[in-house]
Amino acid sequence: MENLSCYETLLEAVKDYPHGLAVYYQGKKLSYKKFDKLINRMSDILMNRLDIQKGDVLLIAQPNIPEVLILFYAANKIGAVCNFVHPFTPFNQIVSIIEQTNSKYAFLFEQRVAKEVERYREIADKVIVTRIEDFLPLGKKFIYHNFMNKAIRKKLGKWRGSFPGFKYLKDLKPAHKNPEIVRNNGANTSILLHSGSTTGQPKTICLCDNNMNFVASHACEMLACTPEYIRGGGMLSVLPSFHGFGLCITMHAPLITRFATILMPKFSAKETAKLMRKTKVSCICGVPTMYENLLKCDEFIHNKYLKRLHVVFCGGDSLPRKLQEDFNKVMKENGSTCQMFEGYGLTEGVCVNIVNTFAHNKPGSIGYPISGAEFKIVDENGKELPRGEIGEICLKSPAVMNGYYHDEAATKEALRDGWLYTGDLGYMDEDNFIFFKQRKKRVVKVSGVGVFPTEIERLVESVPGVEACCAIQIPDPRLQNAIKVFVVAKFFDEVGMRNDIMDTCRKYLIRWAVPKEIEFVSSLPKTLLGKIDFKVLQQQENERRGIK
Repeated sequence: MENLSCYETLLEAVKDYPHGLAVYYQGKKLSYKKFDKLINRMSDILMNRLDIQKGDVLLIAQPNIPEVLILFYAANKIGAVCNFVHPFTPFNQIVSIIEQTNSKYAFLFEQRVAKEVERYREIADKVIVTRIEDFLPLGKKFIYHNFMNKAIRKKLGKWRGSFPGFKYLKDLKPAHKNPEIVRNNGANTSILLHSGSTTGQPKTICLCDNNMNFVASHACEMLACTPEYIRGGGMLSVLPSFHGFGLCITMHAPLITRFATILMPKFSAKETAKLMRKTKVSCICGVPTMYENLLKCDEFIHNKYLKRLHVVFCGGDSLPRKLQEDFNKVMKENGSTCQMFEGYGLTEGVCVNIVNTFAHNKPGSIGYPISGAEFKIVDENGKELPRGEIGEICLKSPAVMNGYYHDEAATKEALRDGWLYTGDLGYMDEDNFIFFKQRKKRVVKVSGVGVFPTEIERLVESVPGVEACCAIQIPDPRLQNAIKVFVVAKFFDEVGMRNDIMDTCRKYLIRWAVPKEIEFVSSLPKTLLGKIDFKVLQQQENERRGIK
C-alpha cells in the first residue's frame, strides 16, 4: 500500500470484491461496485461542476452518513485535501477554520446550517449542504420527511425541500466526465485533522495517504485473524470522521480489507443491538462511555447475536479496569469469545499504533506496538530511559504526521530525528508493553472528545468583567469527564456573569467543551513564574471530591 492514495487502496478492494457489502446505512446497502460508482460520480461533480483541483482544501463537517465517505474518496481520487471538522462546530469556528486553511468549500449537513441559517448566508457561496435522509430507504425517508428535525421545521415553517440560497449536494449533477486518478507519492498532505497537539494547544495536523494506509493495513493484525475470516463481517462505525480513530480504523481500514463499514450517525445502545440483528457486526471500536451505556442496555446484554462479535476496542480515553472486566463477563455469559482490548494513539500518528490484541495483551497496559511501529521512553533531555522508568512516550512509524499546518516551530518541537514526542507519560516493560501514566499535555477527554482548557480560558477571559480564569477536569457520570471553570471577577454580579459566560461558551464552543460548573473565587494559585497553577487547582478539586 505504500505510495498509493487512499482511493487506490479502496479500488483494489472494489476489483477483488465488487458484490460484497461495503457500506450499510439505516437499512441501505452499498456494494463495493455501487460505492465506487458513487465515488466516481462525486469526483466528476467536484472537478467539473465545482472546479476543485489537486491541492484544493475541502472542509467536511458531517455525521456518519454515506456522504462523508463518498466525499473523502472522491476528493482523494482527484488530489484534493479533506479538512475534517466536528459536525457540530459553531458558525464562528467554521468561518475561522475556512480562513486558516483556505478551504474552497465547506460541506455541512442541514441540521448544522439550520441552527444558524442566517449567519451561514454570509458564506453561502462556500457552503454545500448535505441531508441526513438522502441515502435512507424509501420508508425511513418518508418518516423523516414527516417527522423531520425540529430545528429545520422551525426555520422553514413547512417542508419545502431545502433552504433557499444554498447549494445542496443532492442537486449537483455530474458532467459525465469521470476524472483520472491523480497520482501522488503517498506522502503529500491529503487530510487535515484538528487536535490538541503534543502540548495541549489546538493545532491542525497534516496527514498523508501513507500515514492512513500504514495503520489501516494492520487491521487483521489488530483483530488477530486472517482477511478470509473477517470478509463478510462488519465494523460498527460510530466514532466520527473528524477523529483519526473513526476515519482510519472504523471507516478506511474495514473498507480496504473487504470488511463492511456499518455507519451509525448518532450512538444509541438500543440501535446498536438492532444493528447486530440486521447486520453481521463483528467488531466495535468506541470510547469508555459508549461501552458503559451498552452494559446498561438489556437489548444489548441479552442479545443472542453477541456470539457474532469477534473483538471490541476501547480508545480515546483511559479504560477503567472494571468496565473491561464487566464487558468481558457479559460476553462470556452469552457464549461469545469476544474480548475488549485497549489501545493507544494520537492524531499526530493517525490513531492507534500500540494495542492489546488476542495475540499480545497484558492487563493494565495500553498495548504492544503494531508491526513497523517503534516506541521509546525518554527523560526531559530526550535521553532514552531504562525499562520500567517513567518518561515521555515517543513514537516512530510510517503513521507519523507530516507536521502541523503552517506551524514550523511546533512541528520541530514535536518531531525530532524521526521521533514523535507525544507529550504523554508512561513506561515500557521488558516485554515491550507500554503503561500509560498521565498526560503531560493539557487535554481533557470528554466522552472521548478532546477538549482544550486553554481554548476555554481564552474565551471566558473575553467576557466583560472576567479578570482571570482557569479550566480543570471534573468527573461526570454520563460523559466520564466534564469541565469546571474557576473565575476571578473584576466586579461581582454572579448571576449575570455566569449567564454571560455560559451564553458565550455555548455560542463558540463544541458542546463537550461547555463548562458544567463555574465557581467564582477571589484569587487563583500562581507558579513561581507568575502563571496560573492549574495543577494546584486540579489537586484541590480532586481532594474535595475524594478523588485519589
